[in-house]
Amino acid sequence: MRALAQLGASVLVPALLFGDAAQAQARPGKPRVEEPRPTACRRHAAMCCLPDAEPCGRPGPARALLLSLGAAAGAGAAGILFALGDRLANGDPATLLVGGGAVAGVGALLGIVAGRVLGDGPALEDRVRRETIGFGLVGSGTSVLGERSPPLGALRFGPTLWLDARSRVRLVGEIAGVLGAERHVDPRPQVADASVSGAGSSPTALTRRVLGFSLGLDFAVGLPYPVLRRSARLGRAELRYRPEVQFRREWLALGDSGVRIVEHTMLLPLLVGARWHISPRQRFTFYVGPRFDVVSYSALDGTKLARGKPNIAPLYGEAWYDLDIPLSEHPRRDGAQRKAKTSGMLTVGYVHSRFGGRGFNVGPVIGFLGPIHAEWTVRVRPRGSKTAAQIGTGVIVGNGVAITGTVGAVLPDLRTRKGASR
Repeated sequence: MRALAQLGASVLVPALLFGDAAQAQARPGKPRVEEPRPTACRRHAAMCCLPDAEPCGRPGPARALLLSLGAAAGAGAAGILFALGDRLANGDPATLLVGGGAVAGVGALLGIVAGRVLGDGPALEDRVRRETIGFGLVGSGTSVLGERSPPLGALRFGPTLWLDARSRVRLVGEIAGVLGAERHVDPRPQVADASVSGAGSSPTALTRRVLGFSLGLDFAVGLPYPVLRRSARLGRAELRYRPEVQFRREWLALGDSGVRIVEHTMLLPLLVGARWHISPRQRFTFYVGPRFDVVSYSALDGTKLARGKPNIAPLYGEAWYDLDIPLSEHPRRDGAQRKAKTSGMLTVGYVHSRFGGRGFNVGPVIGFLGPIHAEWTVRVRPRGSKTAAQIGTGVIVGNGVAITGTVGAVLPDLRTRKGASR
């Protein structure tokens, strides 16, 4: 009888205290039953660690924190603008906070929707990055009769060298130019040509040709995770450093006068930033740094330029939110193997610079707010291939809307011995 009582206690007591899992442990030869996820995780999966991602990450709190930071940046910028009024000075950070905070807020909201619909992980094996070599077009067009606005073409490149498993350097640059000559007219009716041969036509006010390039080195170093105890489970982070130079030469002809050459060089020697991995498929990146401009010009029909000195210009900044979307994650209905791996990336961003002339003019911040970017890019890699094709399209909003398109090839990255395992 005593033996039966001990056997009953060994089975009933663990069952009452711990449920089926304890019973499975008490029964020899029976497989262990996994414990169900906590009720909070079943109801709010984003508040817990992702099941298929290492290390632990909680995208729900991370997105909530990013949304709060975006709102705080917008509120801080509004306070600065109201306090300063029209006393804006070069390098005023308020307008940079407006654009960066807007990208953070919009990106966090997009991430919430994508996390609900598509899931937050795991990370894509072959996600979209900068193409190794490609070609891009930016076309804005014009609705004014008699004007001509050719597209801007750019040869882009971005080879990457991995230094170790968490550090890499990328050479980024492009050679760009307007594919033709821009023509702007004077639309005022009092200057229109009323002759029979040119009835209703407007005279040419400006003709412009543009050629430019940019070149920079983009360094990225992954930080240990977590950096601080309070940052645990909020996503990995990287430090960024990208010294860059941008150059632009224009040939301008005002009406029937001669041609004047104008050069504009932008130096960014201390452009630093960081990338926050909100989830394995979502990232927020920003850059900020001082900017130095050099402006040179020639006399009418002259070739010799009067070189200017470097001047401190308004702060330069960028903010980007990237969202990876798998396009070939699920198997085919017929069970056959897919011939290629396909992935997409949705990007929204703000560039705090009007180097290309695009931007917003609102109230007292005329000339300070830069353009907004939105892009959709797809990468297609044939199965077993070391190269991939990448194609994208997007819009740039600022002084109108410009449509962009890119196509390029992705070649294998270069690696040092330490980075060979990546």
